Amino acid sequence: MSTEKSNALLTHEVAHLGQFLESINARIARLAIALRVPLNNEAEIQEAIKSFMDVPAPGVERRSGVERRSPARASQSPERRANMQRSELRGLLVMRYETEVKLVEMIGATLSSQVIESVAHNMERQGFAAGAGGTLVNHKP
Repeated sequence: MSTEKSNALLTHEVAHLGQFLESINARIARLAIALRVPLNNEAEIQEAIKSFMDVPAPGVERRSGVERRSPARASQSPERRANMQRSELRGLLVMRYETEVKLVEMIGATLSSQVIESVAHNMERQGFAAGAGGTLVNHKP
């Protein structure tokens, strides 16, 4: 494969990973807001990951008819939803870290930092607060 073609593929993959990081970060920010989980620094992010390891896995519910609207089920719904959101948040935080590591392996730390910073600035332009969802511009994956 020619160098020009491999550079084009690399550029495309880096752009794709940048978009992927942006979508993950947006979802992380929304979940963190909904769950009132602070993700302002590396310690808070690590604490969120560790504390959500004990979250019970949401099971699949089979329901139909009247059972679906029963009062007993209604009282479980908010906690179940919160558990699902905690589980999703933990998974997304881990996925973001793995994606950032892959980015560093592909293009190096300096260019990766630029991509991550660009993603953080794009989120701010979309209305998210600076650092929303733990987008730590100065952190190294």
